[in-house]
Amino acid sequence: MLFRRFILLVLCLLGVTACGDTTSPTADQSQVDPFVFSHQGLNGLVVERLYQQQDKILALTDNGLYQQQQDTWQLLGLKGLQIRDLALIDDQHWLAAVSMQDQDGFTSHQLHETFDAGANWQEVKRPFGADGEHEGIFALHYDKEQKRLYGTGTSVLAYSDNLGISWQPIQGFWRGFGQPKSALAMAPDRSQIWWGGQGAIEDGVLFNYRLADGREQQFQKLLPDPSVYYNVRFSDNRIYACGEGGIVMSSDQGANWKNLLPDSDYRFFFDLAIDMNRNHRLYTAGWDKKYTEPQPLILQWSDDAGQSWQRLQYQGTTDLYGGVRSLLLVQRQQQSYLYLGLFKGGVMQVKLP
Repeated sequence: MLFRRFILLVLCLLGVTACGDTTSPTADQSQVDPFVFSHQGLNGLVVERLYQQQDKILALTDNGLYQQQQDTWQLLGLKGLQIRDLALIDDQHWLAAVSMQDQDGFTSHQLHETFDAGANWQEVKRPFGADGEHEGIFALHYDKEQKRLYGTGTSVLAYSDNLGISWQPIQGFWRGFGQPKSALAMAPDRSQIWWGGQGAIEDGVLFNYRLADGREQQFQKLLPDPSVYYNVRFSDNRIYACGEGGIVMSSDQGANWKNLLPDSDYRFFFDLAIDMNRNHRLYTAGWDKKYTEPQPLILQWSDDAGQSWQRLQYQGTTDLYGGVRSLLLVQRQQQSYLYLGLFKGGVMQVKLP
């Protein structure tokens, strides 16, 4: 009997037979915590962009600007307006580029300003265009070091050194023909401006302007047409441009590009989030061009700069509008959260492993 117990003990220690719980996870599974999804509200709204302002989340929607604090959303005005972009001059002073449609479907554009963090707004009578005409502003960027405001229109990149009182085009031209240029970003070293969107024949166009010497570049056919670009992101020496048909990446300042999602079949990828605390892990999520139908929410991530991807479909209700239009990565007390702005689906928070 003693000999038999001795043999069983040896086998357990060597792991030859199961001792105790036979359903324990594998080593790989035990190292990965699940993604925790939590819907944050604003259902029915198109969340165009998400920004973090101190401890608050700002949601730029197709029907006003909202602020989340302690899990509650507060309307910060501009109701009835599509918020194209927001420039945060300081904690209280903001500029908002907006669009609106009249009863006949005609779209007009305005610039609004607040000096008290959204409590009160006023329209700014400052023409973004030539000869006093105000064109649409579709993206804004404020360089706090140079105190210079950048904006993009249909075919122009312009800047203002007096917060929009006057504008100077530096690339492209006023009164252009095409679609909004909604992608606008300054390189981390502040040496270049990247911007783009869609051209006149539904072609994706991406531009680069070098601030030191004014060198201009234009990139086409990086994604299969029809296409469009919505955001440009940076990580190390890599440039990522998000658009219809995939996400393109260059590690040599645009000399060569690679589509990281070549099998996306014209699915839209509006944005990319980069987690610096997890070795530059990439997160993205797409949108199928469905304006009136629900669709699943599919989160994708990559740990090798986009060379390979993992996918997870959120197991929610079948009537979810899960197409993603914007992403925001937030760090709180050593915990990472990913906020997803949805098309007519509000905001989804994902607690990351």
